[in-house]
Amino acid sequence: MQNNRGFTLIELMVTIAVMAVIAMMAAPSFSDMFQRQNLNKSTQELILILNKARSVAVLERRVIDVKLATTSSATQVVDTLSTLNWSPSGKSVLKTGSPTTIKFGITGGVFIADTNHPTSVSPASSDTAFTICNTSTGTNKKSKTITVSRMGTIQIISEGSC
Repeated sequence: MQNNRGFTLIELMVTIAVMAVIAMMAAPSFSDMFQRQNLNKSTQELILILNKARSVAVLERRVIDVKLATTSSATQVVDTLSTLNWSPSGKSVLKTGSPTTIKFGITGGVFIADTNHPTSVSPASSDTAFTICNTSTGTNKKSKTITVSRMGTIQIISEGSC
C-alpha cells in the first residue's frame, strides 16, 4: 500500500471554492465599512472646524465664518483669517436644507448676518443643525446630525437615515 501525502486536486478546488464564497459574502460589508468611515471622518472634521472657528473667534475677538461645501467634489477653497472652509470626505454629502455657512462671534456664540446691514451680525435665535449623509444615492443612506447651540456648544445629536 502506498502512503500518499498532500491533497488531491479535487480537495484543493473545493477548498478554493469555499474560500471564494466566504470572500464574496464579506465584500459588501467592506464597501459599507468605507462609507461609514467617510461619514465618521466628515463628522469629526466638521466638529473640529467648528471648534477651531469658535476658539479663534474668542481668542482674536472677531467674527469667524465657516463655509460648508455640500459635496467633496466641490472646489477646495483656501482658509483665510476670517473664513474657515469644510467639505465632506469621500461620497459623504451635506444634506439638502442644512445651512452652508455659520458665524461665530467674539463670545463664542453663533451669529447670523443682519439682512438690513450686511456688515453687522446679530445673535442666532435658535440652534443650528447640520446633517451629513454617507452617500447621495442608494438605499442604505445613513446620516449624522451635528447641532450647534446658540452659545456655540457643539454636539452630535443623532444618527439616522437620510
